[in-house]
Amino acid sequence: MGNLVKTIHSCLTDMEIEAYQRDGYLLIRNALNSDEISDLKKAVAAQISSLNDTTTGYDFESLANQLWSGSDEIKAGNADRFELELYKHLAESDPDARALRDIPNAPIEGDNPMFFYDAAGWRKYKEIRGVAFDSKLPSICANLMDSSYLNFWEDTTFVKTPNTPQRTAFHQDLTYFQIKGGKCCIVWIPLDPVKKNTGAMQYIRGSHLWKTQFAPNLFITQTPMLDAQDPKLPDIELNPDAYDIVTIDANPGDIIIHDVMTIHGSGGNMSNDQTRRAMSFRYCGDDIRYYDRPGAIPQPYITDHLEDGEPLYSKDYPLVWPKPTPDMKIAPLFKNDYLVE
Repeated sequence: MGNLVKTIHSCLTDMEIEAYQRDGYLLIRNALNSDEISDLKKAVAAQISSLNDTTTGYDFESLANQLWSGSDEIKAGNADRFELELYKHLAESDPDARALRDIPNAPIEGDNPMFFYDAAGWRKYKEIRGVAFDSKLPSICANLMDSSYLNFWEDTTFVKTPNTPQRTAFHQDLTYFQIKGGKCCIVWIPLDPVKKNTGAMQYIRGSHLWKTQFAPNLFITQTPMLDAQDPKLPDIELNPDAYDIVTIDANPGDIIIHDVMTIHGSGGNMSNDQTRRAMSFRYCGDDIRYYDRPGAIPQPYITDHLEDGEPLYSKDYPLVWPKPTPDMKIAPLFKNDYLVE
């Protein structure tokens, strides 16, 4: 099957695959076209307009301000994916917890700075399904991981508006997911030009080869999630020179793919006029099995509850590669009974 896989989707060079295996990430220029980027921008605009109404959308900048200002409670509209009161208590009990801002204690000069987060958009927006399922991305990822098939795990949206100093804490994706196995990759998709001062992605080169699992955090603090059993990640923000950190500038149409074990984060958006919109798609290969991992983030809208050790044979994790025919569109197959109304 391996030779057949390479024949069908031989879209990457040996050097690119070797670089991914060595470094834990790979930048690919112009992987998506302008129509696909426009579709994702449309979906992001709809997600942001639903903030405070949806159960999955958060403003992490607001959460951070509430947390570090000593508010009695943390409010996030109708969002319920994270148990914020428990995380507030955990952070307050963590002697090393602190605000992760590119300019500590700096006044906010822009209008309504925001670090927007949402997830599982594929269930609501056909534009996300179209790119996640029917673009070049599944073929590229299957090739990169030498996988005979791919399931789509989830999508996440991250938006940092101008003058938003909140960093995304360094973290490792595996421990956020209810999975075990090695063939899982994340595709990070910038929808605006991104540089270091607007929140470019930063990777610790080769960190996937450390073979160490680290506890997940809530992105705005390094404090581990509730029930996480893995060790806390070292304080990379405090000691950046001790690590081989690579910052990657990228443009709309470019993608960055990283291994599920690669440690990464990003800075705040310190520009005065440039919003940083981005999405990430998560693809799981043929060795991935379900695992109800302690500390993992609960997934919204799940309808089929798998048992530990089962492959991801579920309508919650669409099979996106291979397709029955090369030109077949998968996204239109997912309609009302698969989606959140």
